[in-house]
Amino acid sequence: MSAWPQACAAVAAHGLPGATRPWPEAPLEGGRWAGVLSTAIHQRITGLLAQAIADDAFPVTPEQADEADRAHRASMVTAVRLERRLVRTAERLDAAGIDFRVLKGSAVAHLDFPDPALRSFGDNDLLVRPEQFDAAVAVLVAAGHHRKFPEPRPGFDRRFSKGSCLVGPDGYEVDLHRTLAMGPFGVRIRIDDLWSRPSAFTVGGRPFAALAPEVRFVHACIHAVLGDNFMRLATLRDVVQLQQGRRFDVARVRQVSAGWEADAVVAAAVLLAATVLGLEPSGPLGEWASSYQPTRRDHRELALYGTPDQSYAAKSFAAIRAIPGTRDKAAFALGLAFPARTYRSGRREGPLQRWRRGAGQVARAIRKQRR
Repeated sequence: MSAWPQACAAVAAHGLPGATRPWPEAPLEGGRWAGVLSTAIHQRITGLLAQAIADDAFPVTPEQADEADRAHRASMVTAVRLERRLVRTAERLDAAGIDFRVLKGSAVAHLDFPDPALRSFGDNDLLVRPEQFDAAVAVLVAAGHHRKFPEPRPGFDRRFSKGSCLVGPDGYEVDLHRTLAMGPFGVRIRIDDLWSRPSAFTVGGRPFAALAPEVRFVHACIHAVLGDNFMRLATLRDVVQLQQGRRFDVARVRQVSAGWEADAVVAAAVLLAATVLGLEPSGPLGEWASSYQPTRRDHRELALYGTPDQSYAAKSFAAIRAIPGTRDKAAFALGLAFPARTYRSGRREGPLQRWRRGAGQVARAIRKQRR
């Protein structure tokens, strides 16, 4: 691990008991410092960087301290703007009688960090009930948003998709979620678990509801392992922050994880976060994760995530086996094999080519796992 990635890992772990990533002994030279600052912005840890500098953990020059402060202020300006939009979106959904939960960024910042300014974010994520999904999309479209991607067929998103991204007139995005992940792991999530025992927090004097602490932790693990095609340090910090905060019942976490058949995901996230942030896996979850033995199916399905060559088609192809009921399997497959014209517009591949590519990627993942 080169100097500046190691420094970024130390920043992401700042304030966590037991973190062992070493800090630079002196201010970094221009190129290395520029790499740290750029990574902190991209990985959404500018608040932790500013705090590490303020605590004299990260040695910097006065000019570097000013640069870090400006970067963090910019991230907080974005966060405030997003929370202002969150309040307005909530008012519209409330007026339409649509229930929702706030996911990730703002919810985690207010509920799980000692100071919300330590956790920056770049969009608003909202969970809505499947039966209200189309109505929620309509509310946002009426407010000037547009879908970033069309749904394959009318009603497909509320039945099968992870959700839909809608872009507002000002360019800010709202991710509407029906569930928390794509592919086979997403299919197995029990929707009712997402709506039980909500956590409350306040933004702009308005109350909001987030996922229960145990479900919020499992979601952080899902996002860390199954989410973006690159490892985001803020997400790994979320996994440890929630774990060390001990605001949840470990037995309930294990119950949720097992019920969703996501033990492999949670174990991988706990170990990955500990490794990257320089921590020893500890406590009941750390001990369980260290001893967990993934099954062949776990390996096969995890191989579908986290790399740029594993596409929507591959995850969708693999999801069919996990969808319960022959009728729903057929509806899912037909919706993707024969999508509406609006979905096909502008796409270079036809449905047959996409499915062939998806099947090929699944087959390569299986061969890789067997080797």
